[in-house]
Amino acid sequence: MEGRETPRIDSQGGPATGFRLGLALSGGGVRAAVFHLGVLRRLAEDDLFESVTQISTVSGGSLVIAALVTNAGMQWPGSEQYRSDTYPSLRSMLTGADLLSPRCLGWKGLLRFNLRLLSSRAMVLADLLAERWGVRGNLRDLPERPVWWINATCVETGKNWRFSKREMGDWQFGRHYDPPFRLADAAAASAAVPYAIGALRFELPQQGWYRTDPATRQPLERRDPPHSTVHLWDGGAYENMGLEALFKPGKALIECDFLVCSDASGPLRAPGPGPLGSLWKGHLWSPRLFDVSSDQIRALRSRMLMREVESGTIRAALIRMGNSVRDIDLRAGIRRTQVDYGQYQVDQEATLALLHPTDLQAPSPDLFDRIARHGFEVADATLTAYSPKYFPKTRRWPV
Repeated sequence: MEGRETPRIDSQGGPATGFRLGLALSGGGVRAAVFHLGVLRRLAEDDLFESVTQISTVSGGSLVIAALVTNAGMQWPGSEQYRSDTYPSLRSMLTGADLLSPRCLGWKGLLRFNLRLLSSRAMVLADLLAERWGVRGNLRDLPERPVWWINATCVETGKNWRFSKREMGDWQFGRHYDPPFRLADAAAASAAVPYAIGALRFELPQQGWYRTDPATRQPLERRDPPHSTVHLWDGGAYENMGLEALFKPGKALIECDFLVCSDASGPLRAPGPGPLGSLWKGHLWSPRLFDVSSDQIRALRSRMLMREVESGTIRAALIRMGNSVRDIDLRAGIRRTQVDYGQYQVDQEATLALLHPTDLQAPSPDLFDRIARHGFEVADATLTAYSPKYFPKTRRWPV
């Protein structure tokens, strides 16, 4: 069975040359962005950036990979570059200023964007993403490898609309193989939380569209686009873990041998303040119905992924925010000494990270380090516990 083929292992027990690593990075605002940077830091410790062939991102995951790629000169950085240059640069940038909040806009922002704050907040987000996080260039400028899928939700079709260097669209609308848009626009659409930010409107090219096979994404015939414009919401409205581009139940992973899914989705909370109160605090409010359905979709996708892992059909790891190292060890039947646990974050740090609001505000340097370290340590504990064949060596958070 194709999904059971074993990736090659080198003499030290780690992935060999030719090992193809896929990444799926969830939404969750700046909380998710920082968590993912910590997970990536753990992968960089094993020099695995060079093995990444596919990336699929949603919302906060899309924002941070857009910043990462542009920071590296529109390239995917190597592991050493990420450790020594990219990660410190992104830490400085993310902690330096809010991306989108009433505080960061101030009176000057209100005057500058005026009515756009009422009708086009997603476009404001795209502009601020370029200005504050330095996200420049167009989709065409992205590197050939890894292939990066930026996930959004098409309001017109209700399907998973994806952007990449060489295509955009969904299986119902059709696909275009030369997307003309800014990277900041695609990333902002992926993070355009319904109601809090609202859909981003795209004027589409009228030529060059194709009907494609839903299973393979291969073009079948030329077609006219059903609409001249589309409105794109946050990819989390469809599926917040970014799995669909790389994983189909019952089938082999798509263009990768091992999938790391970093899930920093927040828990389903009790109903809070309404949209005005949340926006005033800088939080990304969404309707209760949206939150409930998103939580259920996430649970179903997680179970499907783990069922395929347990059956041996695929090889993957689910790195979930909110689990402490002790939690992971208990489930895996691993015993460590209390001295060992003293080298990790205390258990309550995992809960504090999970309960951080979904927003686009700058974390303090201390908060950034705590959430990033949580991502690093959860990734290390999960990968070494459940996939020791590929991740045999425990890594410590670099001080």
